[in-house]
Amino acid sequence: MQKSLLESIGPRLKQLAQGGYSRAYIERGKRYPSSSHLLVAEILNALGVKHRQDEPLFPGSKVKADFAFANTVILIDRELSPEEKRRLRRSRKRCIVITRSGKRSDSLDSGIRVVELENEAKGRLETIFLDDPSFNFDYAHILPQTEKCSVMHGHTSSALVEMIGSPVDGMVIDFNTAKPIIRDAIRELDHKLFIDEKYVVSRNSTHLDIKFNTVHGDFSLRVPKKTTVLLHGEATVENLAEELLDRIAPRMPENVKSIGVYVYEGLNKGAHLLAEIHKREAERQRRKR
Repeated sequence: MQKSLLESIGPRLKQLAQGGYSRAYIERGKRYPSSSHLLVAEILNALGVKHRQDEPLFPGSKVKADFAFANTVILIDRELSPEEKRRLRRSRKRCIVITRSGKRSDSLDSGIRVVELENEAKGRLETIFLDDPSFNFDYAHILPQTEKCSVMHGHTSSALVEMIGSPVDGMVIDFNTAKPIIRDAIRELDHKLFIDEKYVVSRNSTHLDIKFNTVHGDFSLRVPKKTTVLLHGEATVENLAEELLDRIAPRMPENVKSIGVYVYEGLNKGAHLLAEIHKREAERQRRKR
């Protein structure tokens, strides 16, 4: 009998000696693969949060969340691929990642790190810029209040655009996404006449009538609508930069927080405007009222 007992438990002992065993933590009749899983379960239970286990991160995902409740998923000691992160963000689920680090700041540091996936880069802003030959454009303008520029004249200009935001998968915005947005805005301004809208005295479906006084005398012009851009202020390079920014900002992704626009009036001079996107939108809405 003793021999048969040893024979029956011998393979099991050998398996244990080779590390071929798994440890399980049990709480309320449920099994958890690690102490971290057990701790999270105890916290959720103590808070009275009804939760689910082993639920797909998003429809069709082979990766399963360790815990899920409401619109939140929790992953423990795991990392997601860039594609999984992108799909998870598109699903609009909140994802919390809990890991145990071997690095400790001091003897009281448990090594447990909790990061919300959506906020991995929160607090860290980065800047990228685009300076491309396709951002060159020509325009005409009139500044009635200045002697030299109160006669219609033109400039060949170029623009440089910077985008400031929290990086997503290492990028503030893909250059191939940003370039068409900026090119379209530049195209809308190319070969146009810029003038303050306050000088418009009448208009019809195709033309604008513009009048203003200068040191050279009174000017009266009839200009085609499709070749004119009306500004909320004099047609200075500063206001031109503002107009360009207003056309770019609404098309930027949510992680881009601010836009910087440099507009050169000819060579070696110009204007730089930097503004937070959400504030620009508020200003645009106020002007429409």
